[in-house]
Amino acid sequence: MSHSPIPAIDIDEKIQVTPLQALTFPLFGRRLIEASAGTGKTYTIASLFIRLLLGHGESSDKKETATAHQSPLTVDKILVVTFTEAATAELRSRIRERIRETRLAFIKGESKDDFCQQLISDSSNLEHDIRLLRFAELQMDEASIFTIHGFCQRMLQQNAFESGSLFQQTLLEDDSDILSQACNDFWRSHFYQLSAPLTAIIYHYWANPEALKKELLQWLSRNDLTFIPTIIDFDFEAKYESSSAAIKKVKQAWLADMADYQDIITHSGVDKRSYSKKNLPNWFEQVSAWAASNSLDLTLPTNLVKFSQEELHTKTKKGEAPTHTTFVLIESLLKEDISLKNTLLIKATAWIKDNLQKTKQQHMLLGFDDLLTRLDTALQHSTEGHLGEQIKQQYPIALIDEFQDTDPVQYRIFDTIYGQVEDKAGDENKNQAFNQSGLFMIGDPKQAIYSFRGADIFTYMRARNAVTAHYSLDFNYRSSPDMINAVNGFFEHRNAPFIYDQDIPFHPVQAPAIKRKKLVVNNPDDDQQTALQFLHIKGGLSSDAFRYTSAQATVNEIKALLLLAQQGQAYLEDRDGNQSPILASNISVLVRTGNEANIIRKALLEENINSVYLSLKESVFASTLAQDLLRLLTACLYPTNERYLRSAIACKLFSLSPFEIHSVFSETQRWEGKIADFARYKQVWEESGILVMLHQCFHEQGINAHLLAQNNGNNQGERLLTDLLHLSELLQKNSMVYEGAFALLRWFSEQITHAKSEQGEQKQRLESEKELVQVSTLHKSKGLEYDIVFIPFSGLYREPKECLFHDNQQRLVFDLKADKANKESAEKELLAEDIRLLYVGLTRSVYRCYLGIGPYKKGNSKASPLVKSALGYLCIKAGEALQAGDDQHLLKLLQSLSQEAPHIGVRSEPKVLDQEYNAINTSAEQLIAPKQFSGVIEKNWWVTSYSALSRFHSAPTIEDKQTKKIPEKSVLITLEADRITNGLSHEPVMDIFSFPRGAKHGTFLHELFEEVDFQDSNLAQLTPWLEDRLSVNNYEQAEQWAPIVAEWILQILAHPLAQNSYPELSLSQLSVEQKKVEMQFFIPMQPIVSSSINKLISFYDPLSARAGELQFNKVQGMLKGFIDLTFEYQGQYFVLDYKSNYLGDKLTDYSEEAMADAIVEHRYDFQYQLYTLALHRLLRSRLADDYDYDQHIGGVFYTFLRGMQGEESAGSYFIKPKFELIDKLDRLLSGELSADKMLEELC
Repeated sequence: MSHSPIPAIDIDEKIQVTPLQALTFPLFGRRLIEASAGTGKTYTIASLFIRLLLGHGESSDKKETATAHQSPLTVDKILVVTFTEAATAELRSRIRERIRETRLAFIKGESKDDFCQQLISDSSNLEHDIRLLRFAELQMDEASIFTIHGFCQRMLQQNAFESGSLFQQTLLEDDSDILSQACNDFWRSHFYQLSAPLTAIIYHYWANPEALKKELLQWLSRNDLTFIPTIIDFDFEAKYESSSAAIKKVKQAWLADMADYQDIITHSGVDKRSYSKKNLPNWFEQVSAWAASNSLDLTLPTNLVKFSQEELHTKTKKGEAPTHTTFVLIESLLKEDISLKNTLLIKATAWIKDNLQKTKQQHMLLGFDDLLTRLDTALQHSTEGHLGEQIKQQYPIALIDEFQDTDPVQYRIFDTIYGQVEDKAGDENKNQAFNQSGLFMIGDPKQAIYSFRGADIFTYMRARNAVTAHYSLDFNYRSSPDMINAVNGFFEHRNAPFIYDQDIPFHPVQAPAIKRKKLVVNNPDDDQQTALQFLHIKGGLSSDAFRYTSAQATVNEIKALLLLAQQGQAYLEDRDGNQSPILASNISVLVRTGNEANIIRKALLEENINSVYLSLKESVFASTLAQDLLRLLTACLYPTNERYLRSAIACKLFSLSPFEIHSVFSETQRWEGKIADFARYKQVWEESGILVMLHQCFHEQGINAHLLAQNNGNNQGERLLTDLLHLSELLQKNSMVYEGAFALLRWFSEQITHAKSEQGEQKQRLESEKELVQVSTLHKSKGLEYDIVFIPFSGLYREPKECLFHDNQQRLVFDLKADKANKESAEKELLAEDIRLLYVGLTRSVYRCYLGIGPYKKGNSKASPLVKSALGYLCIKAGEALQAGDDQHLLKLLQSLSQEAPHIGVRSEPKVLDQEYNAINTSAEQLIAPKQFSGVIEKNWWVTSYSALSRFHSAPTIEDKQTKKIPEKSVLITLEADRITNGLSHEPVMDIFSFPRGAKHGTFLHELFEEVDFQDSNLAQLTPWLEDRLSVNNYEQAEQWAPIVAEWILQILAHPLAQNSYPELSLSQLSVEQKKVEMQFFIPMQPIVSSSINKLISFYDPLSARAGELQFNKVQGMLKGFIDLTFEYQGQYFVLDYKSNYLGDKLTDYSEEAMADAIVEHRYDFQYQLYTLALHRLLRSRLADDYDYDQHIGGVFYTFLRGMQGEESAGSYFIKPKFELIDKLDRLLSGELSADKMLEELC
């Protein structure tokens, strides 16, 4: 579904930004926090989180002076959202640790942390606050810290009615398969019937559907994308014919007067440097060859534009421009969109998007992006904003981390939920407190670098302008003071350093007044020791030559630093004066692409400096080693197949020379030995599993040693061995999933065939964690820090691949025709992101950063492309020109920058050092023998359940009233009498008694009550939802069953649960806050036998006494279970279990006596005793000394759903186990009460 864009907001006056003080930051309202790199964003989030837990701050009736939230919050009430699973895990861990540290400091009454110390001083009741922190620490597993997709999924599940979601939908973590299918379907339906010339053009654009998919991938998830031109529908053949006709007309015109064109241009005032004696004949020859050809495609020669009338006018500065009717025709042709590719891209994007949605709906699948759009749509269409208000009540405070990476849909979600939190102050009609909710958006727009993933900096700008309360974090705790000052000076050198100055201003940060480590480099031959250094590369080089030269200069400087470190002249010195030499692992080289990483790593290797690439994206299944391992496994399964065995022995795993391979194949004894080896491996695989077999094979065949021997000084051996062990682990893991060796081999083969990049556990692992230079992409480096950073290719300019920009309404537009003005907008946006990417790189460094720079050239252009790059923009002030190869002018500009910012320096290319570098293994440690385990492992310890313990029992079967033995004749007489009485045969009755029976249908009913809103009695809304649910679960006649089941559910919700004890209690009385669905519990058990349990429960519970005896062997470990429903009512806590048992066709069949019989037959008595014990233990833990069994435990309800139709005496069985039973059961299972002692007490 499409949405109108969020309108842009104009702000006349400059936004005021307040330095954030974590102790006085108001914990309500909409607030934006701009956290520059290294300023402690995560620490700040954790600090605000702790204040919210404690209810810390000033309470006031006035918004201007209040800083506290209206009440302390629990961890599940504070929503924290970030964008990756890794960031979520880190946030959860860091917040948990901060809570623990704060609690311990509160216990001590003091802290070295200023923030924590002030909290202690501000506390009016330390004991109470300690309890709050302890409870929060224990509850952290329930903390509402999610990815944006995780949050949306949870909201859709919890608000299924409001959002119109199906509960059985499956989250599709990887939609590449259905996307490939959609591309195949589009290819088939649109291209197969085309004419031969048109088909040839299609294949010129894309070789196959997979190539089309690759080009479309980035657009398919962008629901906010607008295309230019806008094409609703078109005829491929007609478009081809019109384009062909236009081309044919130009060709004919060109051939008609081709003898005149060169003469006309030569005798005109056109720039003869461009239209030179060398260039003009070449261009003329290319266009003439094209005009004379009979090609049926729509390709135009690259130099046709040189003969466009518009181009000729542009290139004529003096005199008359050359003119000709053919030149005008060429200009018209070039302005037409004759290419089919753009049209096809637009058509394919729309068609495949629609096809994907239909496929997902048909198979009940949701992609990650669907989670966002579904919740967004639900919020926009929610009646009177009910859904948003409900979510806001669930999460009064939301903290959105990395907010600069938001997109329009994500922002609209949170803007809808928390859009009015500041506007409700003083709303007496709604009795709304101004400090009850808040949205805190935390991020750094200067680090918004993920537009290729859909992040939209313009959405951040709109959000920034929509918020009036702005804060900043002003102290950089990552970098050294010199590095901080260097970065400040670098970005302050240029006006509007981030292009959009009003929306992304640069605020210099400060260094905190703390003593910290420092970098010391004593080089008698070089006094240039500034924090930010430009590595000047000589000018006039091509971009490729610049890359290699800059890489070499980078490596020379790294080598110099490492040699100085070995001489004790380059080291880090801590606050106490202790020195540690610079190691290779202290150094990072940041690049844009994998190709640049290869260039750097090769140059490092030539100087004997090893490195590791931290931005691996490839699947381990895509490695050549995976194919070799497949050969080995195939040979293991078919050891007598000569072809398979030869293929395995010849692969890289065995590292045999051609001579050795020939020897194995030709010598009978060696060959038979290999057959015997592989036959043995097959047997080991079948008997002990694949991992045991692989380890045995690797050991016996020396495979690990063979791979490591392939190092050649470049870590290649370690890379191979890492991949081999990784693949072995994945095979072992999936051997539990795929039954049999052949099925596992088939799975392994399929993984290799369809290997995908960056797919979780199959992503290649780092081959080493030794002292290596860290090479990473700039994008992957975000959030990390390195002592010394090199960015050798920062001055290279990249042109936009597509004309992608935001229009005046801030909509994302893809102009396939690349209009000149739009192209300039796209270039501006790309430059702005490149600047932000450079900022990310610069701010990774703790002590020093080197930037490669030089006036390189591109083609015959006199101007250096450096000026158009991010680095050039920041170094070279607006209006300054720089010619390719003009080293002196560039050095002058850099020296001027250095004078403005003393912490910035310029150095020429470092000298090539003759001295060799040899790494010293500083991490070598003496191996310590592992401790030997001498304990005894209990083998009868396991996790069990009520079902397992009650599976065997001697309870007498309660005779089913509907299955009593009745003579067949009587049945026939009765049926005949009914037929005569009614005059016709009845169709089967559809009611709650005839609703299908069995475990599957009972589970279905359970799921309904897990999902339904007990307080919503809207039959009109419930019925269609139930029809969907019934259809999804493959119920026949779902449409007829839906109203019956809907009415039944409403009757159950309104049914009195215990008329005598709790006359007003029904499920419809319970709010979301009062109930817990499917509460899981674990009860530790010391060794116990069934006879002890039988004696105890039969003594105290009459139903257990009737039921006979449980029969299970001695057991110890953990008792696990799930309680259907746990709820609170009038200060008491209850357990409720849903039972769909069929007891008969009449309400009288669900009397208290009949339900008691069913409980006895199925041993539900033991179930409710265990459930009560679990609730007893929970309340005793939570309420501590305030807990009282008789006061707080209400009892147990067993609801027989088919009997719950409003009759007070039917359908609901209530019992409260005696305290003495639960207490003794508790002590018996915990080992506190022995079986003998229990018998004494019972007697």
